Amino acid sequence: MDILAARKKAMERAKARSEQQPEKAAEAPLPVPSEEEALPAPVLPRTAPTGPVEASPAKEVVLPAEEVLGTTAAAPAASADERAETMQQEIELLSFRLGGEQYALPVADVREVLKVVQLTSVPNTPDYVPGIMSHRGTMLPILDLCRRFGLAPGVNDAKSRIVIVSVNDEEVGLLVDRVTGVFRIFPDEIKPAPENIEQREEFLRGIARKDDKLYILLDLKKAVGV
Repeated sequence: MDILAARKKAMERAKARSEQQPEKAAEAPLPVPSEEEALPAPVLPRTAPTGPVEASPAKEVVLPAEEVLGTTAAAPAASADERAETMQQEIELLSFRLGGEQYALPVADVREVLKVVQLTSVPNTPDYVPGIMSHRGTMLPILDLCRRFGLAPGVNDAKSRIVIVSVNDEEVGLLVDRVTGVFRIFPDEIKPAPENIEQREEFLRGIARKDDKLYILLDLKKAVGV
């Protein structure tokens, strides 16, 4: 009897639990995921390898010319003629007046420019050699270029000058009306002298234009007569 009574009580308790189970299920909260399940996996920073690492070979990067030099293409190389013209050196010339014309000769051949002094005449000399002068212990012949070129007599006043030049290691004085200055030109700017110039052509090297002025260039050796 005790066993039957115990079994009966157990069945009643089981029935009571079954009747209460739906209510507890309804009241039970929804499952909440744990922190490990809710959060995404963390992104860990990359760490340098602890062992030796073999370096990969560098790749050569070739950029287009437009990116390196800009959108404009590089200028073409200068031609041989352009390089030759660039390498030319200017000639420095001393300018002076004879009559109404401007003349010039290389500064490299000029030693001094002096005021006109009293000359000592010498017999049996050409008419274009009015005399000689003493200069630094040496007697220098003086040439009147107006007479030498067959021009009208030149001006002889306080502005007249004697230009001492060196030709073949010999010094000679040139009597001119005025010394007007120094200028520079390139060799290719020297042009042949026109035929209508009054001076004898064999004394001239050519003509050159500078600052809208025309200069007659002397062939110094021929003008001096050496």
